[in-house]
Amino acid sequence: MRNSLSAPWRYLLLVCSLWFGIFLLTRIVLLVTHLDEVSGNYFSLFFGGALYDLSFLVYAALPLGVYVALCPAGLWRTRGHRWLLGALLVLSLFVMLFVAVAEWLFWDEFGVRFNFIAVDYLVYSKEVLDNIRESYPLPTLLSAIAVVALVLALLLRKPLARALAAPAATARQRLLGVALLAVLVGLNVLVIDQQFPRGQGGNAYQRELASNGPYQFFAAFRNNELDYTQFYASLDAADVGAQMHKELAEPRVQLEGSDPQDIRRQVSADGAQRTPNIILVTIESFSAKYMGSNGDDRNLTPNLDALRRQSLYFSNFYATGTRTDRGLEAITLSIPPTP
Repeated sequence: MRNSLSAPWRYLLLVCSLWFGIFLLTRIVLLVTHLDEVSGNYFSLFFGGALYDLSFLVYAALPLGVYVALCPAGLWRTRGHRWLLGALLVLSLFVMLFVAVAEWLFWDEFGVRFNFIAVDYLVYSKEVLDNIRESYPLPTLLSAIAVVALVLALLLRKPLARALAAPAATARQRLLGVALLAVLVGLNVLVIDQQFPRGQGGNAYQRELASNGPYQFFAAFRNNELDYTQFYASLDAADVGAQMHKELAEPRVQLEGSDPQDIRRQVSADGAQRTPNIILVTIESFSAKYMGSNGDDRNLTPNLDALRRQSLYFSNFYATGTRTDRGLEAITLSIPPTP
């Protein structure tokens, strides 16, 4: 059947095969780095991963597939067009190798494929890019990726030449090719979603390895959510409620209900009413390490240090998340912060 493929579809098959190979190699490398933490059947891991890889390829190859299907035979045979397709092959290799390296760095930090954290970084693109430039030898990495992409393209000269020298596609083949791409996209939408089949068995590492990084990125962008229980340690809600009731128990405090989640209470005070003056100082993205009273010797916050010496100071607070805007939201609305 391969010999019966026309030139456009041979070229598309070559590009998609290279992408699929890079996806497979990336999954193997990520698996080896956490081999002792993966539980489950390796066959299901790679089978599910292959489905996600192919699913992403259907979407990613759709524009190129439509182009090669509709490209006139006269244009396809020109030397300039062949150079263009060769350059496109090099570019696609560079992009996929770049994604593979980015996945490795993301996996090394979070132990997951691209998820909502990766999407969320786009909101803070300047800060994230500055941090990446400070943390990694970016020119060296990009240059190395470009060299590898060029070397691979040179090694693929003969397969590329054979693909471009194949017979031109007939009108019927073009029509069938576009129809097949449309059917595959439809099956993707109907059958494969973010959780199936990767959510079948295994632990978190198994499910993440059975995913496709670029596919997960776009799925996270669409769903706009992060699984809280996967990334944050938590207790049973009933246990937390019982602990809160215990900590709120005081001689002059009467809880209104027995529901562990209900912390409404009546407080009976004795003595004269006090009307203190309260100053609320709210500073965005300010770390306690910059305060002189916390050990900084640059005298950056003399007024805050003076206020601290005359105030009740809480030194054992823990954040419920990584975004300071949630803390500002909680302070201004007098509600528990959103995790």
